Amino acid sequence: MTNAGKDQRLTAYEGGNYGLPLDLVDDLIVPSSLFFVRCNGAVPEIDTRAWRLSIDGFVDKPVSIGLIALKRLPKRTVTAFMECAGNSRTKFDPVPEGTPWVNDAAANATWTGTSLSNVLDLASVKRGTVDIVSHGGDFEGMQRGLPISIARDPDTMLVWEMNGAPLLPAHGAPVRLFVPRWAGIASTKWLSRLEALPRPFDGTYNTANYVLFTEDGEGLHPVREMPVKSLIASPVAGSKLKVGNQKLHGFAWSGYGGITRVDVSTDDGATWHEAEVTGSAGRLSWVRFEFTWKAKAGETRLLSRAYDERGLKQPRVPLWNLKGYQMNGIQGIPVTVK
Repeated sequence: MTNAGKDQRLTAYEGGNYGLPLDLVDDLIVPSSLFFVRCNGAVPEIDTRAWRLSIDGFVDKPVSIGLIALKRLPKRTVTAFMECAGNSRTKFDPVPEGTPWVNDAAANATWTGTSLSNVLDLASVKRGTVDIVSHGGDFEGMQRGLPISIARDPDTMLVWEMNGAPLLPAHGAPVRLFVPRWAGIASTKWLSRLEALPRPFDGTYNTANYVLFTEDGEGLHPVREMPVKSLIASPVAGSKLKVGNQKLHGFAWSGYGGITRVDVSTDDGATWHEAEVTGSAGRLSWVRFEFTWKAKAGETRLLSRAYDERGLKQPRVPLWNLKGYQMNGIQGIPVTVK
């Protein structure tokens, strides 16, 4: 089985993290071998046959379930984007500390599994539950609390397939949590336990990390839905283009609703034109857009901005924060036309 982290076309970072340069992607679905990899710890070796998931805590009947029994539950498939909270961190000014993601920690895939709600029902999670804490198998402290309202959303799933094949080890095999629209940290990999709590979870990944902090260290709120965003995939920065018709393409997404429009500027924001959305797979997926323009000699910057169905618009200047999360500001792609 191909390991996504070994694909030499990906950008290698420390700690087993690998980024996907978007110019490698032209279709809506990103192959599993190219999908970005984000690891907070080492990739664990898990025997699929021996794997068990426990559901306990604030429940009436704690249960433990294996993969075969899990797959007997009602199946669901969604096409949805995933973006690391720190994607595009290096585009902030000044650049915050953290993995120096460029624009390479976002991708789109088809996910198959069962709604998390089906599993919670097996344990009869009690009324009054506030958070469901997911425990990852990479290290003991990998725990993230998810509000019960989001946990009960049918699209919040336990998944065992990605793009029609079993999950790769680097992507959380044999089973991971998948929370569409939210930052990737919510989608715990190598899932080992689900713990119901009658209170908000106050662990590290909800209170000290993956939280928006101001420059003064004031905590605003945990990272949740990823904001509306678009990125031009091609041409890449520094490209030398010929005079005449040129085509650009890119991708846009939002954690708050489906994308309704993408605008493009080929003159550094002086004028804007609506791009054509050439691919979409529903409200949870990113969309592919493209635009053809008559390039004139000189230097310019290409820009894109997205809008979603809530009326949210990609900002020119994003909210700077201490850890460099949720960077969704409009970015310029400098090119030279000769």
